[in-house]
Amino acid sequence: MRKYSRLVIALSHEGDENSVFSAPVVEMKNGDSSVQVADFESALHMLPPGSEVCVVARGTVGDMIIQNISRIIRESGIFIELDLSEVKELSRVLNSPFKGNVNLTSIKFPCNLASLNESAFAGCKNLRSVVVPASVKKIGSSVFYGCENLTYLEFQKMDGWSAIYENGERIPVTNLENPEDNPFRFSLPSSPYRNCVLQRD
Repeated sequence: MRKYSRLVIALSHEGDENSVFSAPVVEMKNGDSSVQVADFESALHMLPPGSEVCVVARGTVGDMIIQNISRIIRESGIFIELDLSEVKELSRVLNSPFKGNVNLTSIKFPCNLASLNESAFAGCKNLRSVVVPASVKKIGSSVFYGCENLTYLEFQKMDGWSAIYENGERIPVTNLENPEDNPFRFSLPSSPYRNCVLQRD
């Protein structure tokens, strides 16, 4: 795998959050130099298969655009560190578009994301690093199940979480402090949180 440590593909979007990315908004940056590319898919096709690159999305990005980004990543053969931290107005993502996406290696969420769907990243076997922002108040069951290479899972807000089981039982969660230990609590078949919803008061 070749990692382009200085290469960033920037997706900038303003206006209607559900329109797709158009020609002038995709830019490939390598250090101080940059070039505009026709679209996100074309940018990834310029890289050798198996490359690893950072993709940063900015501006108003809605659910339709996230679905499109995920599809392109899934079909690309390129390993992607996806940074959504500068995205505006994305409070939730429907239908778990990243589920089973083996090309996703890392994801940063926007600071206003409210929840993670059930099985949202299940089967993302090359996902290594995730930071759950303080805005997230609900995490669906099996969200990271089968993410066998997940080694870092940080919760920016650790207190107030409870595990809610199918029978309605609610148990306070107090062991989320160590981001190096958390993956094992979420990704394995023996995960205590596999079949429950995590919710924060």
